[in-house]
Amino acid sequence: MTSLEGRRVLVTGANRGIGGELVRAALARGASTVLAGTRDPDAFPPADRVVPVRLDVSAADQISAAAAEHPDVDLIVSNAGVSCYRVVLGDGGEDEFARAMDVNFLGPMRLVRAYADSVRRPDAGVVFVLSVGAVALSRSSPIYSASKAACLMMALAVREELRESGAHVTVVLPGFVDTEMSTALRMHKASAVGVAERILDGWSSGQRTVWPDRFAEVVRDAVGPAFERLLDDPRATMTGVQAAFLESVGD
Repeated sequence: MTSLEGRRVLVTGANRGIGGELVRAALARGASTVLAGTRDPDAFPPADRVVPVRLDVSAADQISAAAAEHPDVDLIVSNAGVSCYRVVLGDGGEDEFARAMDVNFLGPMRLVRAYADSVRRPDAGVVFVLSVGAVALSRSSPIYSASKAACLMMALAVREELRESGAHVTVVLPGFVDTEMSTALRMHKASAVGVAERILDGWSSGQRTVWPDRFAEVVRDAVGPAFERLLDDPRATMTGVQAAFLESVGD
């Protein structure tokens, strides 16, 4: 187990929903400081050990400024995201498509690159809060799925690049969670409190992939153990695939 006691944690999208609950959960677990990334830090409720940071992940200059002002971070929780309820072949929507990719994929990539030196050490790490839409297509928001799938592949690459440093990278694939983003969805939703707790439990216990709610678990069971292994250890899985391929072609 990796404790958050005395650690510095950065959470993006910290002003509400899962992000807000992650801030509270990190404080409850003894984090010395939680850097609460938000687009409007002046509006963030004051709290002991919380430092609001202006951080729109679609703004490269704000990420650079945050990393320069707060370079020493033990855990990055990349949580900020936007929805995109448009079909691919409908009229218009390209600006929304581009924003989804910018916030959901390029933003987390910019963030982890800015903090690469900080997290490249034992017991440090990164949590990427994505969506089951990264592995199971959302029919109502396919570009959202595409943006999360792109971030998933990037997160797996970051895990491989940090492997030798001892840092730990956790991918989180939530289903339907009761947040402002899902207000229009009429179905059972997991609580943001419970999801936040499972996220930090997963990272602290060294899990590589966290399916933090019941819907996510149903998706996990549908994709099966082979896909789970591919998410958890793509290097070993693809090494086996390559060996099987070479054997099949007689090389």
